[in-house]
Amino acid sequence: MLKLTMPPKSKKVKPKQQRQVRNWFNLPSDIAMNILQRVNALDLLQNARKVCPAWRKICMDPAMWRVIYMESHLVEPLACKKICKLAVRRSKGQLVDITIVRFCDYELLKYVADRYDCLLQQP
Repeated sequence: MLKLTMPPKSKKVKPKQQRQVRNWFNLPSDIAMNILQRVNALDLLQNARKVCPAWRKICMDPAMWRVIYMESHLVEPLACKKICKLAVRRSKGQLVDITIVRFCDYELLKYVADRYDCLLQQP
């Protein structure tokens, strides 16, 4: 026995002129900063700042670099050290916490300590 079924009704798509278009680049800077603070330091330094002038400005703001968490996953340790030093420089004296996972050495610790003697190691 042959059974015929009708395809499900497709959802109606709004015409282009009726769709609400959001321009994420026009977010208020404090909201964009809040979002970008959730992005890892490597992506901020290599990618997010290239998106648009507003994001570049936010990525250059020392407040973005008060807390730095860096972990090397797929990036060479030497490249991570360079990127970490750049992040430390971007903080421009506002760094309050830094976590370095898997690529820290004496030279990098000394680099950070020479610039931020107020940072203490926590157990």
